[in-house]
Parts: sequence; C-alpha cells; structure tokens
Amino acid sequence: MTTPEPAPPPRFDPAQRKAVTAALILVTALASFESTVVSTAMPTIIGDLNGLPLYSWVFSVYLLSATVAMPLYGRLADIHGRRRLLLWAIGIFVAGAGACAAARSMPELIAARAIQGLGAAGLVPIALTVSGDLFTLQERARIQGLFSSVWGAAGLLGPLVGAAMTLAFGWRSIFSINLPLGLIAFVLVLTQMRESRAPLPDPFDAWGASSLAVGVSAALLAVLPTSQQSLPAMGRAGLGAAAAAALVVFFAIQRRREHPLVPPALLQRRATAAPYLGGVLLGTTVFGVDTFVPLFVQGARGGTAAAAGAVVTPLVLLWAVSAAAGARTVVGFGFRKTAQAGALLILLGFVALIVAATRDAGVAWISAACALVGAGLGPSSISQVLAIQHAAPEAQRGVATSLVPFTRTVGGSLGVGALGGLLAAGLRLRLGPAAESAGQVLAGRHPGAPAASAALRHALEHSLLPVFAVLLALAAANLAVASGFPDKAEG
Repeated sequence: MTTPEPAPPPRFDPAQRKAVTAALILVTALASFESTVVSTAMPTIIGDLNGLPLYSWVFSVYLLSATVAMPLYGRLADIHGRRRLLLWAIGIFVAGAGACAAARSMPELIAARAIQGLGAAGLVPIALTVSGDLFTLQERARIQGLFSSVWGAAGLLGPLVGAAMTLAFGWRSIFSINLPLGLIAFVLVLTQMRESRAPLPDPFDAWGASSLAVGVSAALLAVLPTSQQSLPAMGRAGLGAAAAAALVVFFAIQRRREHPLVPPALLQRRATAAPYLGGVLLGTTVFGVDTFVPLFVQGARGGTAAAAGAVVTPLVLLWAVSAAAGARTVVGFGFRKTAQAGALLILLGFVALIVAATRDAGVAWISAACALVGAGLGPSSISQVLAIQHAAPEAQRGVATSLVPFTRTVGGSLGVGALGGLLAAGLRLRLGPAAESAGQVLAGRHPGAPAASAALRHALEHSLLPVFAVLLALAAANLAVASGFPDKAEG
C-alpha cells in the first residue's frame, strides 16, 4: 500500500500552465521525431558526405549519449530545479541540431549527433517530471497519456516527414527545423515556467555519475550494431567485462554516499523496483518487435522493404491510442490492474505472433499481432511512470522519473543484443560458414543469392522462432512483475 503523494504545489495561472504544457508537448515531439527522422535521409546524407563506413554511428552515438545522460539530468533537476535543467537540455539539443545541419563531413555529423543526444537526454525525463510537479494524479494521467500519444505519433511520422523534407529542401532541413521549434519551447519555458519546489542543498555525486556513464557506455557499445560490425568477439567481451566492473563500482559508491546519484531505495522498494523491472522488459519488447518482426517479414517471408516497415506501424498507432485509455484506467482501477491488463495484451500479442509465424499466416495477421502488442504498451508504459512518480519522494522525483526511459532503453538495447546473438547462433547452426554472407544474400548482392535465398529464408524463419519464443517468455515475466506494482492510485 503506497502513501498518498503530497498535495500538489500552488497552481500556475491557467494561461501559464497551458503555455508550459505546450512547451513540454513540443519538446517531447522533438525528441521522438529526431530519433526516427534520420533513417530515410541517410542514403542522401551518405551520398553527400561520402560516409558509408561510418553511417551507423549517426544512429548509435545519438542513442548512446542520450541514454547515458538521462539519470544525470534527473538528479541535477532534483538538485538545481527543473526549469534550469530543461532550458539547458533544450539549448544543447538545438545547438546539436544546428551543428548537424552545418556538418561538412561524416565525423562532424557524428560529433554533432552526440551533442544532440546529450540534449535529448533531458527533454522527455524532465518534461515528465514537470508534469508530475504541475498536476494532480488525475490530471497527470490525462496529460501523460497525451505525451505518450504525441511521442508515438511523432516517431511514426518521423521517417515519412524526413523523406518529404529531404526531397523538397535537402537533408539538412531535417535538423534545421529543430531551431525555430526549439526556440519556441525555450522561450515558453523561460518566460512562463517557474519552479514549483526549492532546490536541494545536496552535492552532485560526480563519482557515481562517472562510473555509471562508463558502465552503461561500455555495455551499449558491446551490443550496438556498430561494434558488432567492427569489433571481434573478444573486443565485445572486453567491453562487457569493463561494463560489469564499472557498474559494480557504481553500486558500491551508491551504498556509501549520503547523497547518491540514484538513491538505493528506488531500486529496493517494491513499489518502484517492480515498475523499473517492467521498464527493462518493456524496452526489450519494443526493440525486439521493431528489430526482428520486419526481418521475419522481409527475410523469411520474402516481403518487400515497404511491407517490412509497415508491419510494425499498427504497434505504434495502438500504443498512442491505448496510452490515453490507460490513463483513465489508472485513475479508475489503480496502477497494478492497469499494468496487468497491458502486460496481458502484450502476452497475447506474442502468442498471436508465434501462431502466425508457425502457421504460415500472411503479413496482415502478423500486423494484427503487432497491433495487439501495441495495445498493451500504452497501459504498461503509463502505469510505470505514474506508479513511480506516486511512490517516489518529491525530492527524488526527477531522478526517479528519468530512470523510466533509461531502463527501457538499456533493457531494449541489451535485450536485442542478446536476441541477436541467439539469432546468429541459429543461423550458424543451420547454414554453417554460409551464415556469414546471410546479409548479402538477403540483399541480393551475393553471387549465390538466387540459389541460396530459399535455404536462407528457411534457416532464418526457423532461427527467428526461438527469438519470438524468448520474447513470449519475457512477456510472461512482465505479467508476473506487474503484480508487484502499487495497488491503488490514491491522491
């Protein structure tokens, strides 16, 4: 049973609160849009900057810098105030976008994307934290449901808008569009937002931040596609060992510090630990479907690239829609029942996916299974955020909230890396040395592609089924974890 959260701070003037909410929605949309908009512009960027060998780092460095900095923003927002950190995040994000638009080489673009990721790391966590400060639980559920819908819609539109802008105005426009929109958000926050809480006198845990950054960076580098393409297995194993050592040091520091970066109680109390574990599992679900279902459609079933991309569109659409429904469910039935309902829908979605895969069902049935997973993501994701904000002390709300997207991203990246290893092992078992050229065969660039493609598709189908089975098992684990959520949404 959770204790009721403290009464909300004195309300803003209604016009101010609307302006601040508009700014929060805008920065949420920018962060989501920028995470997907680059994909369709990359062929043009590669042709202009001659950077094919480095192209994957444009995605990887953004994910890496954004993930590592999330808990740091959350803790700094608790210490120094949300407004100041949100202004810094917007400023860094816009500066990085401007540097991307001005890049004249691929290394310059990669460095600029790292800066942009450092800014993006603070946008969504602080926006969610500010909503927790401004609104009561009932209001917050509705607003954060809107945030989830905006996030899903912006991410879905990103590739489409990116392609249109690249054709009409050139690839630099997908970055420069952030400048006026970011400036609007910056001005709204600067002029309309005031702090709802006093800053804390606590010192910032620099040693904890450093060890966490090293550990998470090494772990992500070990599993990112860039490292899998450029590093031998021993190199990735070395990164994994370095990650483990750094994280051991981090947790040792957190136990000894009077003012730790991540208060250990957040990871030890059932009311917050269960949602964080659910976030890890949810991240693996999202990244796993996005990575392996399109591969199954195109590689195992022989579908087109367009069909492979479109098959997961229902997941994003249903996620956005179900988030709003989940917000109402939280208020009416509590965090636990909402999380359990979402987890059950995800579980049923993976059951449907495996049935469709084993029964040779068409792409429409696979899309329907993805839609069912998406319908569960909305209630699951919003119950995690709201349960943690409800259970965490107000003075820790920033870091507590920032750990939600952090656990999802880290869990998703590491989970997909492990599932990719399972897929690779299955292909090696079925194809032997020919597994090394599987990617070229699927793309039709290998000399033996016409003759080998049928065997490869058969091997790929049977190698992906264990991946889907693991995702199903993780969905079942997520349903069990949901029972540890706080019971009622009081206050």
